[in-house]
Amino acid sequence: MANLVLSNATDALTYIQELIKQGADPQLQKPLANCAELYIPVVKYNLPQAINALLRGRFGFTSYLLSDAGKQADACEKNFSDSNQSPLSDRNRLISNLCDVAVAILNLLQKG
Repeated sequence: MANLVLSNATDALTYIQELIKQGADPQLQKPLANCAELYIPVVKYNLPQAINALLRGRFGFTSYLLSDAGKQADACEKNFSDSNQSPLSDRNRLISNLCDVAVAILNLLQKG
């Protein structure tokens, strides 16, 4: 499940970077840049650490990292004002939901 979150977060970051590179709507540039800043550490550090922790049976730490990844996706979405429709809504929602499901599964595993 953590691999699926990493795959989707990587896709979201790539999409954000493409939108920035293509010169998306000027009003979207700052929110997109903020989202990139949120996603970069998630993709490069947090989720790979979550996968390693999961492989070592460290479910609590894995849960923490996945929960944080979901929060970063939510924070990205909040960067967009009502007048600036987020081009990332579907991706952010998917990542947040995947993280919620993964954390719920990990909680069940911890309870044994």
